[in-house]
Amino acid sequence: MADTPMVRIFMAITVIYALAAPGWAASVTEVMAAVRADKWDEAAQLTRRDDLMRDVVDWRRLRAGEGEFPEYLDFLSRNPDWPGLARVRLRAEERMPDNLSAEAVLDFFSAAPPSSGDGATRLALAYQALGQPEAASAIAVETWQTRPLTVSAQLALMTVFPQDLNPHHEARLDAMLWAGASESARRMYPLVSDGWERLAEARIALREKKNGVDARIDAVPSSLAGDAGLAWERFNWRANKGLTDSALELLEQRTGSKASLGQPEKWAKRRAVYVRRLMRDGEHRRAYRLASQHHLPEGSSFADLEWLSGYLSLRFLNEPLQALQHFYRFETAVQTPISLGRAGYWQGRALEELGQSDAAREAYAKGGQFQTSFYGQLAAEKAGIAPDVTMVGQGGLPDWRHAAFAKSDLVTVAKRFADAGERNLAEWFLTHLAESQNVLGQAQLADMALDWGEPHIALKIAKQAAGQGFVLPEPYFPLTELSKDNHGVPTELVLAIARRESEFDPAVTSGAGARGLMQLMPGTARDVSRDIGVGYNLSALLTDPQYNAQLGAAYLEQMIEKWGPSVVLVAASYNAGPHRATAWIERFGDPRSSRVDVIDWIEHIPFTETRNYVMRIAESLWVYETRLSGKAGPIGLSDTLRNGF
Repeated sequence: MADTPMVRIFMAITVIYALAAPGWAASVTEVMAAVRADKWDEAAQLTRRDDLMRDVVDWRRLRAGEGEFPEYLDFLSRNPDWPGLARVRLRAEERMPDNLSAEAVLDFFSAAPPSSGDGATRLALAYQALGQPEAASAIAVETWQTRPLTVSAQLALMTVFPQDLNPHHEARLDAMLWAGASESARRMYPLVSDGWERLAEARIALREKKNGVDARIDAVPSSLAGDAGLAWERFNWRANKGLTDSALELLEQRTGSKASLGQPEKWAKRRAVYVRRLMRDGEHRRAYRLASQHHLPEGSSFADLEWLSGYLSLRFLNEPLQALQHFYRFETAVQTPISLGRAGYWQGRALEELGQSDAAREAYAKGGQFQTSFYGQLAAEKAGIAPDVTMVGQGGLPDWRHAAFAKSDLVTVAKRFADAGERNLAEWFLTHLAESQNVLGQAQLADMALDWGEPHIALKIAKQAAGQGFVLPEPYFPLTELSKDNHGVPTELVLAIARRESEFDPAVTSGAGARGLMQLMPGTARDVSRDIGVGYNLSALLTDPQYNAQLGAAYLEQMIEKWGPSVVLVAASYNAGPHRATAWIERFGDPRSSRVDVIDWIEHIPFTETRNYVMRIAESLWVYETRLSGKAGPIGLSDTLRNGF
């Protein structure tokens, strides 16, 4: 077509009409490309006729700190239910004008407490300006004792509240050191004694792995040499250097009291690692002492260490009553099906050892309610209770299209993201929405995700429900396209592996570089493709789920050829490599042998990830058999563990 004035006018009119058309909107892909390039003006231009996507752009822009305070207020008032608002509020605090009125500051923080030390400082100053010194002082002291601060915020607090803060300088320095806030800690040096400064320098040197740490430790005055924070940094330094025996010695020295640990939760993760190491080395009584003297009041580490204390007592110390008390305490700290099944099973084992058969049966029945879990299935077998027929599928749900959330902007945005292949963003919006739903709402949301063809998102929502103690069988164990193919290995095994590896996200890449649905490392995929005579295509591992599943199933077949149908060894090999499974057989015996307790073998796997992985794969087999057949047959996990699938 010739480039004439008339043609140019015609093309301009065409563009104008296209832009004016009600249905016109830039593609989500175009908008997100501009957003990820920080091209905010371009993104705004692309969404000028699309209010919802313009809010998406503003959401990303404001989270990035690109906005003025009034813009933050406007966005928060219009979108109070969006995900990621904690970051938006934090950025808003950073953009508060210096001349913002005290009333406006209080109004802003009436919706949510401060996200930062500087925000808390603004709140304290606002209360002071409004003639409420007690409230102002309480916030100032709490902020001083707990939060990192910028130079300006620290100066403001010291100027306005000097008498209130003077007694708390050492406490602030200690808190900043525990938090790893070295800059805030160093700014406290002029306000504390020379001894505290030397203590802080030693702790920071250990944390930052500086040269000359011994000299700095020696410089700490004797009155502070027993400081719990210094002991923690020395312990961590030794552990990071691989000085396990030395680190263990220090941990055992400090384990006598909560005060000697300072912050017991800081020690807890490595404590559990060392407990299991001692257990594997056969030092069971030493492991028990370390596990049981954790000084934690609650939380996941409390639960882990209480269970370990019970397990050691029952299996290796011949102390079933002591074990039972630990298993009861473990139960009080957990609520997921996986953990509640574990609690009931091990309480039953302890009660059996005590000769209390009726109580043991009740404990097993309690644990056996949770038949999507490893120990729940074992407990159900012990109790002789019927398989849960609801595992076939929930059915009977009210149509999600009639749910209140169906008209939510969050659902609309999530759907547009899902349709554009922005699975992670769709997941974020829907899992955030699920947090505000009851179990019925969560089930309907997950059902909606399945209808969208997003089993990954459905599974994430179902896991949220499971975390609250509710099992939604269909989304928790979704039947995907994998269930329709002939893989040459049991379909339930392929589904179980994909569920655990990628949660059915075909485009995910792990930090280690494993790719796609079955999380194949490129080298493994290359080798397997050669073995089965299929061309190797690296990019297809993320773009072609069927190709990924073909290679993953072929690798599983190789593991089955090596180990036979042992779910324990096949799963352990898929996760950690067959060479490690071989090493563990050499150390702990062969879990296929009748002379080896297979449950103890699994609990002795050195890698936490692999230990959990084996249990999750094993527990999934019966559930997926049920889901695939539409019939809840007998639970036979104990036989599967011993004789294979």
